[in-house]
Amino acid sequence: MPKIVGKLPSESTMVVNSTLTQSNGEAASAEALIVVSSLKKGYQVGRQTVWALAGVDLSIEAGEFVAAMGPSGSGKSTLLYLLGGLDRSTAGSIRVAGFEIEQLDENALAEYRRQTIGFIFQSFNLIPSLTAEQNVAYPLRFAGVSRSQRTQRARELLGLVGLGDRMQHRPTELSGGQQQRVAIARALINKPRIILADEPTGNLDSHSGREILALLGELNQQGHTVLMVTHDLRGTKHASRTIHLLDGRVVADELPE
Repeated sequence: MPKIVGKLPSESTMVVNSTLTQSNGEAASAEALIVVSSLKKGYQVGRQTVWALAGVDLSIEAGEFVAAMGPSGSGKSTLLYLLGGLDRSTAGSIRVAGFEIEQLDENALAEYRRQTIGFIFQSFNLIPSLTAEQNVAYPLRFAGVSRSQRTQRARELLGLVGLGDRMQHRPTELSGGQQQRVAIARALINKPRIILADEPTGNLDSHSGREILALLGELNQQGHTVLMVTHDLRGTKHASRTIHLLDGRVVADELPE
């Protein structure tokens, strides 16, 4: 796969909505980009509460590439969805760039997702009826960006991920690896500060998986903070840290050897 040519635009700055709450400015500037404290997520099953997360404490610095590993049911994806504002926690706190995510109302949470987070999913989640270019540009429709600017930005990103010759192809006309690269380009369209990847190689063959991991590594080197949930041990080669979850808790936090 072609390497990324040039440098991606700088990280976006979170807009301070009137509903956002930030603590003392000096403290916010000194702490990690992501700070998770005593985070819990429970689901009611009959009369019992099943804890997907049972008290997670975690900090991630800007520019890190963190791989999250663990068996199915360990809480990896739940953690990712809470950080991305796709779900609400039962207890604990999540701070991103000094902002308390759990205190955001639905409108501010949508703005947080749009401006700060780029999602990459195992199943790609592309719209079948749209071309690669249209899929990548689609999120900008909700940001008030003109059609010409949306098209230009989508074409730039598809070129960056090595799909400059596949812009007018629909998902069914692309391989799994190509579809995931379209999904990565779409995740970058709003210039997010943080990339959250949930099993990005899970539906790919080994060759395509290596390409996607290498691409995520390059994006991290260009300044994006990456948190990737994975079962793929190859992913740890690109990560600056690997955390292991078990029964809803972080049980190990490792640096590369």
